[in-house]
Amino acid sequence: MSKLFIPYIMGNKSFIENMKTLSAAGADIIEVGVPFSDPVADGPVIMDAGSKAIEEGVNIQYILDELKSHQAEIESDYVLMTYYNIINFYGEDAFFTACEDAGVYGLIIPDLPFELLEQLKERHPQRKLHIISLIAMTTSEERIEQIAKQAEGFIYTVTMNATTGENGKFHPQLKSKIKQIKEISSVPVVAGFGIRTPDHVKDIIEASDGVVIGSEIVRRFSEDNHDTTTDYLNSIRQALDS
Repeated sequence: MSKLFIPYIMGNKSFIENMKTLSAAGADIIEVGVPFSDPVADGPVIMDAGSKAIEEGVNIQYILDELKSHQAEIESDYVLMTYYNIINFYGEDAFFTACEDAGVYGLIIPDLPFELLEQLKERHPQRKLHIISLIAMTTSEERIEQIAKQAEGFIYTVTMNATTGENGKFHPQLKSKIKQIKEISSVPVVAGFGIRTPDHVKDIIEASDGVVIGSEIVRRFSEDNHDTTTDYLNSIRQALDS
């Protein structure tokens, strides 16, 4: 199976152009962050990007409208990373319909635990959207099995141990945990923690089915020129394919 490249970007005024750049660089699934005033799962780079997007006037309706208008121009699948407060305010039925109209592949909702995600799925049995599960490396064995067996689309594994080891490689226990999840899951298991460089990618895909890269890509779209950013994205795609 080809290793998945899942880059994260903030939903800001430039996000459609950034999605086109990512799609051209071989992104399999693009994760679009919906800016939110009180995020619980974002690091400082992404929090800053979210604050700036809110200042620009970007909200969920803007993102959905832009996706609907430009979906034919984006070859990659795309998911929204959002918080339940936004979905609840919009209205679950209306939100799911709007996402499907905009071509959204799935949702990542980091503030809903497994039990509430399952209830959300049960309330919308006819939906086309995938509800993406997250598994932390600190999750118990029993809970990992519960989550993995019910997973849709892909599983996003995350860890508080975001840094690499002294030799620049990820800890063997992280890799063994990912391999354990893969044995249970019927969907791809990707890793998203402290991954920034092609060497990080080559190391972690010994265990995972792909990578999520967030802060580094958000930073590069903010600070670097187009050619430099494209070169970086191409290097990640090449590392995944090597």
